[in-house]
Amino acid sequence: MAGGQRVGFLGLGLMGRGMARNLASKGFQVTVWNRSRARATALEGIGATVADTPAQLMAAVDVACTCVSTPAALEEVVAGKDGLLSTARKGQLLVDFSTIGPDQARSLERRAGAVGVDFVEAPVTGSKTGAEKGTLLIMAGATAAALARAEPVFRAVGERWIHCGPVGAGSQVKLAGNALIAAMLQSLGEGMLLATRAGVDPAKVLEVVQASGFRSPYFDFKGNALLRRDFETHFAIDLMHKDLGLFLDSAASHRVPTPAAAAVRQCYELARAAGKGEQDIGAVITVFEQLVGTEIRPKS
Repeated sequence: MAGGQRVGFLGLGLMGRGMARNLASKGFQVTVWNRSRARATALEGIGATVADTPAQLMAAVDVACTCVSTPAALEEVVAGKDGLLSTARKGQLLVDFSTIGPDQARSLERRAGAVGVDFVEAPVTGSKTGAEKGTLLIMAGATAAALARAEPVFRAVGERWIHCGPVGAGSQVKLAGNALIAAMLQSLGEGMLLATRAGVDPAKVLEVVQASGFRSPYFDFKGNALLRRDFETHFAIDLMHKDLGLFLDSAASHRVPTPAAAAVRQCYELARAAGKGEQDIGAVITVFEQLVGTEIRPKS
């Protein structure tokens, strides 16, 4: 049970606002902060208190949760002027739901620990819908003691969490997962586009894939969205481009060749160059559609 625990939530984008709403609806006393204040004040109707700065938020809570778009934004929120650590006190807990690199996660753990704050990295998957429904999968990196402290928050925003290891492990697993879904989506889109160009119903590609040993719930979600021409943003191209960059940075530091991820990231470079960065990752294939003059559409 939340038991009225005071929780702060910073970063109210596609994922964060749903997570903050779930915390408020499940008994936590929620204080919010967002760089664009209007997104924070929109949550006053569900009982959330709006902080003027991350520092003010940290002074008012027991647990602070962050979910921001980039490593630089997280650095500013945590350690910048008026950042969380400027008013942190011993015994607090910091949970980061952002997708960042393992080195930054470990650095944040060290700096939080220096002022007596436990740190848990907790990148998530499940997209905007999972955030709204409280059904996210959480990839946790933490000590066992810190993880136990974070579990009441996890229960409010997710349906399952996996302890991947110490801080840094959760980020590494999340980056691997995003590299995988980017490659899966690119391959499916290319296959459906080629089928369409060749005069074959692309719906049949999806039907066969989903009847086979390489079926995936992800293909149901994204494949059917492609057939409907539904590119509502659940996960932006800009963010996947960022995550693939973090994956490649980690690969370079460990001297692991990852040519498939590098090639897929170039597809995201192309989409961003075409001005599609804020669109959903499913829209990456539209750049290729435009190049060949064919759209993925079912025949019936």
